[in-house]
Order: sequence, then structure tokens, then C-alpha cells
Amino acid sequence: MKRLFIVTILLMNLAFMFGQKTSLKEYANKEGVTAVTISKSMLSLFPKNADITYGGINVAEFVDKLSTINLFASPKGEVANNLIKDATKFMNTSGYEKLMSMKTKKDEHVNFYVLANEEYISELILILEGGSKESAVMQFVGKFTMEDIQQMISKAGK
Repeated sequence: MKRLFIVTILLMNLAFMFGQKTSLKEYANKEGVTAVTISKSMLSLFPKNADITYGGINVAEFVDKLSTINLFASPKGEVANNLIKDATKFMNTSGYEKLMSMKTKKDEHVNFYVLANEEYISELILILEGGSKESAVMQFVGKFTMEDIQQMISKAGK
């Protein structure tokens, strides 16, 4: 009986985790949300000297370290507020580490999260709460070092 109870709790936790993981993908089909996924093949077409900037980060500088970029953006309003709330909740419950929070001169709130092991960082998540502008969640998937992340953060919000 005790074993059954433990297995049930574990299965419920797994269901909760998988339910959370799909919640951000649901925003791809919501009205008022722009969702973009850029694959490794598409990323390889960008020249390194291109100026592809979002949130102050020139993504082209790190294109060779990326395998995918996912972007969810929405203008201010209820949908944008829910996007930011759900993304933040997901980060806090899924093993991501919060690297930094900051408020920019443009009254934006920016939070950086990472998913890492001892060797490298596999995901960098940027949650941008736009205040009077659009809000966005950007997911950079690849293999980064801490130095790469430091360069990104130093240029963000400028």
C-alpha cells in the first residue's frame, strides 16, 4: 500500500511537470501572441556579423553555439501578463537557476534563467516584461559557457 502511494505521488509529479512544459507551447496558438521557432538549419544561414538584436542581445554573435531559438512575444495586456506569469512559474518549478534580474531604463523587467550541468549551459531563458511595450520569453538552446552568458548579459537592456 505504501509503495502504491509513493508511485501515485511520483506519477502525479511527472504529470504536473509535463503539463507545465507544454503550457508555454500553448501560447503559440493564442491570439495576440507571436511565436517563432528558429532551427539550427535556419540559424546556420545567418552571417556572424549580422545585427540580429532583441532585448539588447545580438543573437548573431552566438549563432554557432545555438541549436534552437524559441520566442513568444505579446503586446501589453492580459495575454502578455499571463505569458510572463506562466513562464516565471515554469522556471521556478523546473530546475532552472535564476542568474539575474534587472530593470532597464525603458522600465522593462528582465530575468535571466539557465539550465546547466557542470560542463556547459544547455538553455538560457530571457523573460522580458515590457511594461508599456511588448513582453517576451526567449529560449536559447545550445551549448554555452558562462563567459558566453556574461557577454550576453553585459549587452542586454542597452
